[in-house]
Amino acid sequence: MSRRSDGRGIATVAICVVWCLCALASVTWTRHGGGVSMIWPANAVMLAAILRIPGFDRRFYPLLLFIMAALVNLEDHRPWIVVLGFAGANTIEVVLAAGLVRRISPVSNLFGRVDWAFRFAVAIFLSVLCSALVAGGALFLGEGRAWIGGGMIWMMGHLPGLLIIVPMLLALQPHGDGPHGDGDDMAARARMPRRLTVLALMVLAAVAAIVAFGQSRYPVQFLLLPPLLLATYRLYAQGAALSVAVIGIIGSFFIFTGSGPGMAFHGPSAVKVYIFEFDLATIFFCALPLGAVLTQRDQKTALAEQRLQDFRLLADGVGDVLFRVDDGGHWSYLNPAFERMSGFDVPSRIGQPMLDGIVAEDRPALALAEAELRGGQRQDLRQIVRISRRDGAIRHAEIVAYRLDGGRGFGGLIRDVTDQMTVDARNRQIAAAHELAANTDELTGLPNRRAFFHALDACLPEAAPHVAVAMFDLDHFKSINDRYGHPVGDIVLRRVAMAVQAALRDTDLVARIGGEEFAILIVGETAERAVGLARRVVRVVSAEPIEVPSGPSLHVTISMGVACREGAETRSALMDRVDQALYAAKRGGRNRLTIAGTPLNATHVDATGG
Repeated sequence: MSRRSDGRGIATVAICVVWCLCALASVTWTRHGGGVSMIWPANAVMLAAILRIPGFDRRFYPLLLFIMAALVNLEDHRPWIVVLGFAGANTIEVVLAAGLVRRISPVSNLFGRVDWAFRFAVAIFLSVLCSALVAGGALFLGEGRAWIGGGMIWMMGHLPGLLIIVPMLLALQPHGDGPHGDGDDMAARARMPRRLTVLALMVLAAVAAIVAFGQSRYPVQFLLLPPLLLATYRLYAQGAALSVAVIGIIGSFFIFTGSGPGMAFHGPSAVKVYIFEFDLATIFFCALPLGAVLTQRDQKTALAEQRLQDFRLLADGVGDVLFRVDDGGHWSYLNPAFERMSGFDVPSRIGQPMLDGIVAEDRPALALAEAELRGGQRQDLRQIVRISRRDGAIRHAEIVAYRLDGGRGFGGLIRDVTDQMTVDARNRQIAAAHELAANTDELTGLPNRRAFFHALDACLPEAAPHVAVAMFDLDHFKSINDRYGHPVGDIVLRRVAMAVQAALRDTDLVARIGGEEFAILIVGETAERAVGLARRVVRVVSAEPIEVPSGPSLHVTISMGVACREGAETRSALMDRVDQALYAAKRGGRNRLTIAGTPLNATHVDATGG
């Protein structure tokens, strides 16, 4: 912490010393008859330090500046009110300029854009205008001069100094904290000139300045523009600053020795110096916009190159194929993933038709989708096609594409979904197997209770065809299990299930809905035909004996109830009637069929009868 404070103190003292030297030199060498310094670079040095030097202590400089300005003007033998007024004017000028420039223009990249340089000039003008009002008032009160005239003399000395020297110092100081970060650094490195080039450009500017100001006969200041613009084009804002520095030094030497085109003007020396100063400011601010435009160009170029490089790195590392197809349907860009997917190297495919690698059966649909995408009939394209690899293998690929603006074709990505489709197919098989298991009776292989009621519910809408339901169970099945054991009982259940299934049509559904209880769903038949099918089932079961391994042949009979749906009858009501008919068949002597009517009115049909 102490080292940092010491560094800031040393930097602040150094800047204050430079300010004092510049101020004393201006007062000593360039004062005119009015007693006001005609060029004032001291405040420019202080302002540049405040804006750019990190080690400068910004806490105490207003007080230090006020004291130094007062001492310098005391050395110039000014009245006390003028001394204090000039000290206050200098302080106000620097403090206000620093605040305005930091607020309305980015100091770190002052010449990055033309409007930023213009804002800087506006901030400087407002600051000098305020200080000129204070200085003019001091001259009015202390020396009796006209307020406006004194202020104008002050502006003539301070405005060119700040407009020329501050941008020059800021432009000459290297920095890497522009608004685009690395893009600014890359642009700066890309345009880094050789020292010989810099020297040659400055020599050219010096020769032009000597020719322009070394004689008083011809007004040839226009000769300054070509070397200035050339230096700006090659070195940007730094070139403009260096060229103006060289021109200013040489021009000042000739002005103070009585040479230069300005000597042809009649009037006081102050006017000639003012003309020279504003010439410098004019040519400098003509060159600055060019430097700003060139800087912006390089920044954007560097940023575009960086983004293109980033895109290429990302595209090369992506596992999916990134592509672009021109308006004629030919590949115009493919990333390296294309070679991994297709087996073909990318350079050999660029310019080839996209459809060439697609299996022939899938081309028409893809071609139609491409045409609609290019024509604007659809916003995007999502399609799965088969791709023929170079080794002959077939892969499934999903194409996702979007139309490019300006008739430049379309682009997107291609993803290999072969493995995913294999997994999906396997999952569908597993799901189907689970669904089948969930709807199948494990013992008989018939649909179970869940499947039966699901099928029944699907037939029950009012617009559905005729629906009939039959329920039956095995007569005295418990005695079979008790006498012969459950394995024999299972055999009996399976044989009965097979016999019933064989007696029905393919459109009929028989299911095991309980232990020895079964149900039959008959759809699309009249009541008479439904009853006939039920009667045939009862007869088939009782007609053939069931052979049991290591045991006797068993004669099994069933009792059945059947009900035809009436109107918009619900499932619950229909099943209640069927259930009552079944129990009525059991009470009526078993081995018979009962047709459900009302709960108190059922018709028994002897299974062995006609």
